[in-house]
Amino acid sequence: MVSQQGVQANPIKDVHVHAVLPIHAHAYAVKKRAYLYTSLSFKRSVSAKRYLRTAWYRTQVAHVVVNGQKRAVFKLVSANGRHTYWVFHSQVKGIGSQSFQIKLPKAGNRFSHKRIGVFGDSIPSGWDGYHFYLNDAYPDWTRKYLGAKPKVHNEAVPSAQIVGHRFRYVGGKYNRVVPEDLSEVLKHQRKTIKKMNLIFVQICTNDYTNGSRSGSLQNVTRHLALEINYIHKVNPRAKVYGILPISRYDVLGRSCDHIPNMYGYTFDQLRAAEARTYRRNRATVVDFNQIAPTVISWHNRDQTLQDHKIHPTAQTAQRLGYALACWLIARR
Repeated sequence: MVSQQGVQANPIKDVHVHAVLPIHAHAYAVKKRAYLYTSLSFKRSVSAKRYLRTAWYRTQVAHVVVNGQKRAVFKLVSANGRHTYWVFHSQVKGIGSQSFQIKLPKAGNRFSHKRIGVFGDSIPSGWDGYHFYLNDAYPDWTRKYLGAKPKVHNEAVPSAQIVGHRFRYVGGKYNRVVPEDLSEVLKHQRKTIKKMNLIFVQICTNDYTNGSRSGSLQNVTRHLALEINYIHKVNPRAKVYGILPISRYDVLGRSCDHIPNMYGYTFDQLRAAEARTYRRNRATVVDFNQIAPTVISWHNRDQTLQDHKIHPTAQTAQRLGYALACWLIARR
C-alpha cells in the first residue's frame, strides 16, 4: 500500500473490524513515522510529516484485528476541524511529549526554564465533569505554547474550595487520597512551591455552590487572602496569577452571574470580590472573560462545556491555554 505522499506504508492485508465506538475526547499529537488512514479499509494513507505541529482529538475508537493481531484505532479530528483520519493507538502521543513543538514565536526563550505551578479546582485540574483529560488541562497547553521545558506541577483538585480543610480520594491521574481544599494543598506542597516561578491559582466556583458551607462572601475572600499571602511567604520571588472562575450556568441554562446563592451573593459578585482580593494581595488578575471573551459564552456553552454548565471540553481547554499563553507573552 502506498500513501498519498508516495511513502510505502506497512502492508495491511487482512482486516476485520469488530466494533466502532464513541470515546471521550483527549488531545493527541501523531508520531513522526505515523500513517494517517482515510478509512478503516486501510487502503489509503498520508504521512504524518505535514502534521507534526497539529493537535488532534479522538472521537471514536475502532477495535480491529489486523494481520491476526488485535489493535485499537482512533478516529482523529484536527483541532481546527479540517482533517479527519484513522490512526493506530500505537502511533499517537500525548501533547506533553517533548517532540511535540508548538511554542509561539513571540515567546522566544523567556519561558524556557520557568516552572509552572497550578492550584485550584476542577477547571485547571483538567476534569471535564466526567473524566480527566490525559495531561492536557489548559495549563499544560499554556506551557507548550510558552515553550517552557519543565512539566507543569498541577495540584488542582476537582471540588476544591477556598474555605475548608478536606481530603478526598481522587481516581484517574491521582488514584489516591489527596488534600482537596486550597489551604491543605498549599501546606502539603510547601517544598514544591519554593521551586515554582509562575503560580496560577483558579478557585472559588465550588465555594459559590449551595451547600458548600463556605459562608458569606466576606468569609470566602478572607480565606483567599490568607492563602495568597501564604504563597508569597513561602516563595517571595514567584509571580502569582489569580485566575477568576470561568462562566457557569445552571441546570436551566441560565448564566449564574446574577443568581444569588444560599449565602446571599451572585457569581458576578464573587468574581468581582475575588479580583479585588487578588489585587490587594499582590497577585495579578487573569479574567478569561476579557482575554478570551468568545471561547465560552451563553451561545456556545453546549459545545464548549462538556456538561453544558461549567466544565470545559478538551478542545476548550486548548483554547483557554492558548489565550493565557498569548496574554502572558504580551505582558512580559
